[in-house]
Amino acid sequence: MPNQGVVAVGIWCVDISYKINIWPEQGKLALINKKINGVGGGPSNVLTNLNYLGFNYPKIGLGCLGDDDNAKIIKKHCKKNNIITNYFSELNTIETSYTLCMSEEGKERTFFHYPGANNHLDIKYLPIDKLGKNSPKILYIGYLTLLGKLDLFNKTNKTKLVQLLKQSHHLGMLNCLDLVSNSHKLFSSIVTSALPYCDYLLLNEIEAEQATKIKIRDHKNKIDKTQAEKVALNLIRKGVKRAVILHTPEYALWVDTKGYMIWTKSIKIKKSEIKSTIGAGDAFCAACIYGIHENWESTKILKKAHGAARAILKTESSSGSIPHINKL
Repeated sequence: MPNQGVVAVGIWCVDISYKINIWPEQGKLALINKKINGVGGGPSNVLTNLNYLGFNYPKIGLGCLGDDDNAKIIKKHCKKNNIITNYFSELNTIETSYTLCMSEEGKERTFFHYPGANNHLDIKYLPIDKLGKNSPKILYIGYLTLLGKLDLFNKTNKTKLVQLLKQSHHLGMLNCLDLVSNSHKLFSSIVTSALPYCDYLLLNEIEAEQATKIKIRDHKNKIDKTQAEKVALNLIRKGVKRAVILHTPEYALWVDTKGYMIWTKSIKIKKSEIKSTIGAGDAFCAACIYGIHENWESTKILKKAHGAARAILKTESSSGSIPHINKL
């Protein structure tokens, strides 16, 4: 029987989200209207969303936690969402990671992240060759540039992540890489190093510009489709094996290595319906991974991904609370 399921590697953290009345100037005060606690990071969000979408295959979490209350919160969340936790590495002297998320109503969020145990993420803590009967079809990585020691370069000018990606290919897995918008000075170099071992690359417009130095919005702040296509083709030339999936608030673009290219429109949502923008990209990603796992054609995958992103926008959670994939 071919491999089935998803193993998710990367940052695991407790999310503490604050809804604020206004983003304050330096030295000024803002009011917190609401506080929401949850579990976040790409792997948690993607696997949790897969569970809600009705993905009935093994969902395995891999990463580094501390030996503390936040680790217990993460494991409890995983158990609730049918995520296998047997392969986590617990580091006794390091705190589990957490993130503070700040957002005004209906606006983009800002993150303050404490890396903690995630900073120690390394090959020795990621036993993808020891999963046995749970050996999956897809390895999801989230997020490059926040992967601790995996982001470090070795003497051959490749990141340590490359070793893991080569190993997963040897085990017959597909590698799906997910990016994050941050200001890491080696962002482009870290991403480029991994691309020859990446089957599917998922990224948003900010990450696309950071990775390629190509702007995809014009002077009117509209998506320039020609520029966006140039970004995708640039990333394929740098090594992506199967497809680049670029998502923006207005559109999604799928470009594969066979020359096939398709644009799809996002599903409209009223501004008043948006409860939070946190996790929309991860919901989009989860639906894409579901479709890739099931070998769906790209138009169907993007349609479901738009539906998942829209659903999460209508909740205050960074994951879950979205319908079964058949209802999207």
